[in-house]
Amino acid sequence: MSLTQRCLIALVVLSAVGCQGDRGRRDQGSAPVRTASAGNPPSSTAADSRSSQNVPSPATALPAQEVHGNPIDSSSYTEIVGQQGIVDWTAGIVTASGIGFAPTDVANSTQARLLAKRAAQSVAYRNLLEAFTAVRVNSSTMVKNYMTTSDEIQVKVQGFVEDAKIIRERDVEQGVYEVTLQMKLTGRVSETFGPKDAPPTRRLVTEPPPAPRPKAGGPYTGLVIDARGTGVRPALAPRILAEDGQEAYSQSYVLAKYRQDQGITAYVSDPAAAKNHPKVTDNPLYVKALRPAGSSQTDLVISNAAAQTIHGVKEHFEFLERGQVILVVDRGGSH
Repeated sequence: MSLTQRCLIALVVLSAVGCQGDRGRRDQGSAPVRTASAGNPPSSTAADSRSSQNVPSPATALPAQEVHGNPIDSSSYTEIVGQQGIVDWTAGIVTASGIGFAPTDVANSTQARLLAKRAAQSVAYRNLLEAFTAVRVNSSTMVKNYMTTSDEIQVKVQGFVEDAKIIRERDVEQGVYEVTLQMKLTGRVSETFGPKDAPPTRRLVTEPPPAPRPKAGGPYTGLVIDARGTGVRPALAPRILAEDGQEAYSQSYVLAKYRQDQGITAYVSDPAAAKNHPKVTDNPLYVKALRPAGSSQTDLVISNAAAQTIHGVKEHFEFLERGQVILVVDRGGSH
């Protein structure tokens, strides 16, 4: 048995211990830990990830002011995912929390706090796994789909969750503890779910004459796509398509080092925040999206003319290759 498997089994045991006092405290105002619907903790078998109890709850978009008590930028676009998870699509992070309870028969307050803390960590890791597996990778696939088809991906996903950073922990009350975890959607995650540098199937071909170069303000420093009113849903690897179906932008356009460092796009709910975002700096090219595309409505369609404007100038490929693209979506979402 591997070290990872032994650690995960330990998490299951600790979670069971921490939940013994759950029912007795629910009426006291503490947030309940819904262990029955939260799914199983990280497991090394594909069968566990396909369990009917491990299907993530539908994601809900919301205008976030706080994430588990931590204030965040009001322009950030976030989704509630699973039981206790939140995806910040602006910052590219997943956050989840867990509450643990000490057994009722523990008299020593120090021991009770330690047991509650361990139980909270177990629940937080389980909730983070549930949230991360519900993240959309592209228009047809979630992280959980990759896990059920590849043992290698499953092991990597478990490793990402186990390496999550504890960003907050606190005593809720005597014998009750809360832990909040956070993990990035860039770095190793982008590398794992990124393409193998294969070109898109229908890369856009420019038509002569090329679009004119920008006049005032110098060259464009990025691309901002206004997707408000379309109901588009966020994903790690969305595609931007022209009306004729050609691919104007996707993760295959982005060089690996930029894709892994910062992802291929960021989502914001404030147009002003898009202009000031470091991803596109101070002189981005603005394009209006026409409608969403794909089975999960994560891709976007822009006009053929807009696609030609993006691809008609050679210098534009520099910001595409660096992934300097922002999507502006409705605050609170329309899905």
